[in-house]
Amino acid sequence: MKKFLFIVICFVGIGALINAQGTIPELEKRLKKAKGKDKFETLYQLSKAYLSVSPKKSLDYANKAYSEAKKLKDENMKANALNMIGTAYYKRNKYKSAIKNYEKELAIREKLSPKTSYLKTLFNIASVHDANKKEKKALVAYIKSLKLAKDAKYVELAYKCYEAITRLCKEQRKHKEAYEYLEEYYKYKGTINLSSDRRKIEILETKYKAGKRELDEKESELSQIDSTLSIVQSEKETLVKDTTSKGQAIDQLSTETKEQKLTIEEQKAEVKRQRQWLVAFFGFFTVILVFSILLYKQYKAKKKANDLLIMQNAEIIEKSEEIKVQAEQLQQRNTKIQKQKEVLVEQSEELLEQSRELEKHWNNALKSKAEILDSINYARKIQKAIFPSTDYVDSVLDDYFLLFKPRDIVSGDFFWIKKIDDFIIVAVADCTGHGVPGAFMSILGTSFLNEIVSHKDLDDANEILNLLRYKVKESLGQRGRARETKDGMDLALYYINTETLELQYSGAHNPLYIIRETPEEKFMILKADRQPIGVHVKEKDFTNYKFQLERGDCLYSFSDGYTDQFGGEKGRKFKTKNFQKILFTNYKKPMSEQKEILNNNFKNWIGDEFRNNLTPSTCSFAFYLL
Repeated sequence: MKKFLFIVICFVGIGALINAQGTIPELEKRLKKAKGKDKFETLYQLSKAYLSVSPKKSLDYANKAYSEAKKLKDENMKANALNMIGTAYYKRNKYKSAIKNYEKELAIREKLSPKTSYLKTLFNIASVHDANKKEKKALVAYIKSLKLAKDAKYVELAYKCYEAITRLCKEQRKHKEAYEYLEEYYKYKGTINLSSDRRKIEILETKYKAGKRELDEKESELSQIDSTLSIVQSEKETLVKDTTSKGQAIDQLSTETKEQKLTIEEQKAEVKRQRQWLVAFFGFFTVILVFSILLYKQYKAKKKANDLLIMQNAEIIEKSEEIKVQAEQLQQRNTKIQKQKEVLVEQSEELLEQSRELEKHWNNALKSKAEILDSINYARKIQKAIFPSTDYVDSVLDDYFLLFKPRDIVSGDFFWIKKIDDFIIVAVADCTGHGVPGAFMSILGTSFLNEIVSHKDLDDANEILNLLRYKVKESLGQRGRARETKDGMDLALYYINTETLELQYSGAHNPLYIIRETPEEKFMILKADRQPIGVHVKEKDFTNYKFQLERGDCLYSFSDGYTDQFGGEKGRKFKTKNFQKILFTNYKKPMSEQKEILNNNFKNWIGDEFRNNLTPSTCSFAFYLL
């Protein structure tokens, strides 16, 4: 009896001491002088004290405690502080922040002992998900906590997990799982109460040992202890009675559980009987339904056959009437045809005479066409003679190709090259119009270029284009009036100093591509001005580009005929990006092979559907700078 009395006295004394020290004003006063671990403990106790009063202040003190724990490099303190931070956020309904800090705590607790703290934190995370109405996440976390709590034989936490899981399963209408967890919950409920009582006794015994030291100093108080003894005795008897009544409650609950099981078994048997009755009913109903369907189909088939016979009979009668009418109509048509035959005989004689006259005109047209074709073919010879010869280009360049595909016999596209002293001048142009009109413009452009480079000492490429535009406008009488023709040409012109390898370029719509073989493989584009060689709304001097070439550079100039050609599966234009891709893929190959690749790709692109319908002419010129 004395031992139990000492335990009670110690417990009361220590509880009073903690209550005295734990008051908020005293803790705040203590904080001013506290340092190190004492400062952390004070901040931590303040956070706990404020938790139910002001979660915001609790969070502030918890954050300060965490900062102090980091200074002290104490992992256990950091975990405790993070727990308070998470709990304060939970109290303020800031669930994401609560989860974040609990997970930080969990990572630290995983490396520390005891593992019960780790399991509590895991349970806290599940509780936050539960409060945040995220039932699936909460259920997963509770089940994980339950498994670990059972492994660790942490009975109290397992009991709480069973309670929460049972509730969630019930809310989600998972009645079978809810029932299974409920059974386990009741098993643990008895265990937890007994375990709780044992733990209380263990705590009291611990506090007794701590208070025994004070017992010697309080011998004078034994008279008061005797009066307290009777109170404690009655409390002990009450505790025993509570334990007995709880055991009886457990027995009663077990009996109720068995009765519920019997009720469920009876319900299952009833459901089974009802299911058998329903199966028999639906079997009988199915037989009747199938028989009814067969009778209905047989009736429909007979009705359809009768309807068909009636309809066919009506059609026969109708057709016989139609045949009579048609016979009368045929007689009338025969009479009419006889009259038309007589008229046609007269018309055939007239048509025969007209045929002879048309044949005469046709022969004259063929003769005229032959004369025109002879003239155009002769014009092609003239145009070809004006273009640079293969021998001349061979004497100027070592490795090059020229892909020239006119839409008609003669073309508005032309290629021009000239070597003067240490300079090579190249131009690729696309003139307005196709056929003969375009050919005239190409001859005009070639003549003017020859004239300009022969009689003018020009330093920049753009000066040649400016002067060429002036001559084209003068020769065509273009003054920028509203209804005059806009004939002209698009052109890329560049000249190269063969000694210094400096290139000057100027262009009207037509760009210049330069591909250089380096570790990075550069594809460079010198862009043209967006104005033609001819009259334009806003004319300005053409831009002059200077560029330093290197040996091995590959230069490409071309008209827009290749990229504007329709073809492919969808009948669309070839486009500039596809043209650039072909050049960049094959630029290392010999020029003759590159020409063959471009030519074959062009044929494949236009296919059979577009073979006789070339939209533009095309002229492409390229060479290696060796």
